[in-house]
Amino acid sequence: MDRIVEQVLAQWAPSVAPEEKADPLWQLHAYRVARYLVDQLQSDGAMLAPHVDPKTVAQLSRAVASIGANIAEGYSRRSGADRARFYGYALGSTREAMVWYRSIAWCLDAESVSLRMAFLAQQRRLLLGILKAVQRQGMPPFEQGL
Repeated sequence: MDRIVEQVLAQWAPSVAPEEKADPLWQLHAYRVARYLVDQLQSDGAMLAPHVDPKTVAQLSRAVASIGANIAEGYSRRSGADRARFYGYALGSTREAMVWYRSIAWCLDAESVSLRMAFLAQQRRLLLGILKAVQRQGMPPFEQGL
C-alpha cells in the first residue's frame, strides 16, 4: 500500500502552492503526508455532513489538522525535548484520526477509507521513526517497546 500512497502523493503535490513547497518543512515526508490528509478532509467533510453528527466531523477535522500543525511546530523547535513533545502530539492525533475515520467509514466509499487508513498508517510509522531518531540523540524513550 505504501507504493499507492507514494503515487497518490506524487499526483497531488503539483496542486500545492509553490510558496508552501519552498518552506524547508516541505522536505519532511511526514509533513507532506499530513498536508495531503488535510486536503482530502475537505472533500470528506462535504460527503459526511448530511449523514454524520457535526461534532463527529469536527473531531475528525481537529485530529487530522492537528497532525500537520504539530509536525510543523515540532520541526521549528530547537531542543530535542520540544521536538519529541510535538511529534508525540502528532502521533496521538494520527491514532485519533484513525479511530474517527473508522467510526465514519460507513459514509465513505471503501476505496477512500482504505486510502485514508493507508496514509494514516504510513504517518504513524514515519512519526515513530522520527521519535526513535530523537531518542538516539539522547532523549528518554517515548514509548515502551520502541
